[in-house]
Amino acid sequence: MLGQLRYIFIILIAVVFCACSTTKFVPQDKYLLNKMHVSIDDRRNVNDIHKAHQDALDADGLADKMKSYVRQKNNSEIFGFWKLQLQVYSLAAPDSSKWINRTLWKMGEAPEVFDPALADVSLANIEQGMRNKGYFNAVVDTTMEVKNRRLALTYHVTAGEPYFLRDYNIRLQQQDLKEIAGSRRTLVSEGMIFDSDILDQERDRIARGMRRRGYYYFDKELLHYVADSAYQSQQISLQLTLNDYVEMASDSLKKQLFTQFRIRKVHFYTDADPDKLQSEEEVTTIEDGDWTFTYAGRKLLREKALKQNCYINPGDYYNIYRVERTYSRLNSLGPIKYVDISFDRVSDDELDCSIVVSRGKLNAVSAEVEGTYSAGDWGIAAGAGYTNRNIFKGAEELNVNGYGSYEWRQNGGRAIEAKAEASILFPNAPKVLFGYRYQNRPDEFVRTVVNGSLSYSYKPFGSRLTHQFNFVDISYVYLPWISDEFRAAFLKPTNILRYSYEDHFIVDWSYAGVWSSFSQAHPYRSYATFNYQVETAGNLLYGISTLAKLEKNSTSGSYEIFHIPFSQYAKADFAFAYHQIFSQNHRLVYHAALGVAVPYLNASSVPFEKRYFAGGANSVRGWQVRSLGPGAYRGDGTRIDYNNQAGDIKLDLNLEYRWKVWSIFELAAFTDAGNIWTIRDYDSQPYGVFDIREFYKQIAWSYGLGLRLDFSFFIFRVDCGVKLYDPSRIHYDGKQWRTASNGINWKDDVTFHFAIGYPF
Repeated sequence: MLGQLRYIFIILIAVVFCACSTTKFVPQDKYLLNKMHVSIDDRRNVNDIHKAHQDALDADGLADKMKSYVRQKNNSEIFGFWKLQLQVYSLAAPDSSKWINRTLWKMGEAPEVFDPALADVSLANIEQGMRNKGYFNAVVDTTMEVKNRRLALTYHVTAGEPYFLRDYNIRLQQQDLKEIAGSRRTLVSEGMIFDSDILDQERDRIARGMRRRGYYYFDKELLHYVADSAYQSQQISLQLTLNDYVEMASDSLKKQLFTQFRIRKVHFYTDADPDKLQSEEEVTTIEDGDWTFTYAGRKLLREKALKQNCYINPGDYYNIYRVERTYSRLNSLGPIKYVDISFDRVSDDELDCSIVVSRGKLNAVSAEVEGTYSAGDWGIAAGAGYTNRNIFKGAEELNVNGYGSYEWRQNGGRAIEAKAEASILFPNAPKVLFGYRYQNRPDEFVRTVVNGSLSYSYKPFGSRLTHQFNFVDISYVYLPWISDEFRAAFLKPTNILRYSYEDHFIVDWSYAGVWSSFSQAHPYRSYATFNYQVETAGNLLYGISTLAKLEKNSTSGSYEIFHIPFSQYAKADFAFAYHQIFSQNHRLVYHAALGVAVPYLNASSVPFEKRYFAGGANSVRGWQVRSLGPGAYRGDGTRIDYNNQAGDIKLDLNLEYRWKVWSIFELAAFTDAGNIWTIRDYDSQPYGVFDIREFYKQIAWSYGLGLRLDFSFFIFRVDCGVKLYDPSRIHYDGKQWRTASNGINWKDDVTFHFAIGYPF
């Protein structure tokens, strides 16, 4: 197998440096558009311009904006130079009757053949784009460089002096309209560049402000700018007025445009079209004052639940912001598939609101299976879950999950782990969770963990940031059986890690945030995600114990609750991922994660459940889970080393190229680096402590290939990781670089991972 892996990597390297011509499929009288660039000659001193508008004068930023006006761009590139997709396409032969050629065409990207007509259109578009940005005298021309039938095209823009606003006057009479247009939130100000895009955004802002105040029929097209420029001057006088047709409109139309509408009634329709209710359907209508609820078939949600998640209230003025919040809130409820909100005018100043909600899937069942192989041991794990998104008819979500794993060991032992968890999530309220975990490790210990938590997730409307508050999480860790060998190794009075394997309480609090720039409207645009979490434990119990002047355990020197010690620590985690998307089927994902946990006061070490581990399907994939680190630590090969390979600091660095081949099949090439370290120098974990002078030498490195099956509702993943740099060999045999000359072998240096979902 190792030999096969080497051949695969040789092929990949050959693709990178292959001599096959990328112009193979370019007609003889045509050119490959190899490079496309937009440059702007802008030598003005931006310091002379109002500071608030310096960004609009930045030549590089403006050039990036102008690239969006170009109609033809070169083939996709990785790292800004490697046309991998084009190279794959060029590996094929012209014979379409052979499946290998058709497959390479699907996997690759056809050459972008230069089209002079599209270049002319692009030139005109850039000129218009520069005018939109206030550069009315901009001149655009092109230069072309041809080498080996590859063409590099550059659009040169001579920007010239932009036009600026000398003054800005609002010529509006209606009081609310005048107030909104002249507010401090205006986007238009004297001295700014005459940017038509910003001016249009200002019209949007004003119209939205009017619609938030009840002016249902007001639209941005009712607003109009009048610009006046003096001869041979770069200064413009700008006026904001109503369009002429509004001034000439009838009195009734003007009254309608400037009338604040109130909501008379709100009518919910669930599983029913308000215009096409069928007489044969079982329809139920419930009146509740100015609220009406019409159900087709079984009741979807209680009336109270619908009202609580609706921000459109009878008697209030129409407000576009409240409409959008209602869309967002109702769409977030599990029982609802989609929402449609409409308004009907019922009088000169009143609207009726109709909200149609469609039933979604109320029940869901999930299952997952994963398998592992490392160092001669095979393992299998399976999980199942059940979800009811409307357990009490108020959009309450019940989740019940179970997980179990079984590992066959070469010494004849069996490792068993089981976990069960149940939670209820209430809309606009905290989530309640209860869990139980059981671990049976032969020749080591039996461990049970019982926990309960109260948490709340909140995402402000319109924000990209989701907040997760874990108000309290209580865990009780109990070890009913410990082997004599394990006790001798870890529970000696002098072993500082013994606290991680004794009965103990964990009472913690945490806050986490998740931010993402991903947009459903632009799913193939590059985006970033950022996750962070801070967690503390034991502070309240320590404060109570101190104030109550309780006595500490004479042996451990720690406070106890019911004769059981409690943990005290602080922990922080950060993770960042960037998806650089080249096309629908090709992307490069960068990932970095850092975590630090520090014990203090009532604890000498972080609990085992809260410590970090390295290796596995979502970490450094050249190692099996919990088999890497800390630092340059190397175990003696016994199963007890599993417990030593945990730490207080974790670093993960990952780079993965994902390549959708066809249908459900996706390939990946990856490289991972990282490790864990301890905060303190423990005797049982030699070379495991973090040292700023040594840690970079202890960063493990691996590479590998992966196959993914995308079934839309889940991703099945198989990754094969190969060790490249193994820090555990630094003090062992000096063969930390795992190459053929150092004796790379199947058993020690290759690991397979089977998992569900992407690693990051």
